[in-house]
Amino acid sequence: MHKLNPSLSVDCVIFGLDTNEQSLKILVYEREIFPIEGSGNKNLKFPGSLVIEDEDLDESAYRILNELTGLKNVYLKQFSAFGKPDRIKFDEEREWSEKHYGIKINRVVTIAYYALIRIDKHNPEQKQIKDKLRWINIDNASNLAFDHSHILSVALETLRRDLIFQSAISLELLPKKFTLNHLQSLYEIILGNKLDKRNFRKKIAKAGYIVPIGEKQTGVAHKPAMLYRFDKRKFNKNNEGIATFFI
Repeated sequence: MHKLNPSLSVDCVIFGLDTNEQSLKILVYEREIFPIEGSGNKNLKFPGSLVIEDEDLDESAYRILNELTGLKNVYLKQFSAFGKPDRIKFDEEREWSEKHYGIKINRVVTIAYYALIRIDKHNPEQKQIKDKLRWINIDNASNLAFDHSHILSVALETLRRDLIFQSAISLELLPKKFTLNHLQSLYEIILGNKLDKRNFRKKIAKAGYIVPIGEKQTGVAHKPAMLYRFDKRKFNKNNEGIATFFI
């Protein structure tokens, strides 16, 4: 049996883009330690676990992600560490943690990662998500367990910054073929504000790595739009991306 480090953990903030609802969601694990009535989101936490003593942090993150959620082959990025002495806010949380892991726990530092996934019935990764996990809208994610509401705020700030300055991460949330409306909608959902359509498309054209594929949408009730793809070679040649669109 692997020995766990009682002072070091990994937590995974898994963002899901729901294009049907035009919303950004997070995947949370539901415990049963607080009374249902009046507990708010205190039973909800991010998928996470203590780190095995001889395990690399990235290895631990991918292991935990797969074991707790069933997800594989998703974009995963380490973004911060959280180590305040009062991270465990309630005695019930400490008792739950010690019972869950079978060891004495005092202060725990967590290394946080964020992951990206499309909430889409056609996305095979979405179908792997296990029981006791559910999607909630980030607008309804206050008062999470431990300090996970704070972790979420830092994760969302990091995601927004990465979307602007490392725009290729947007492709983790899009199918291989997409419309410019889909791309703009993704930016608006994550950044939380509306973007001027004409200006957005001018900047995309200037960036040069979002290219038309000579196909249009099929099976839609409206006028079919042109489909595009991400050209990695052109992106690498001009890796400034489209940050200038937001500056």
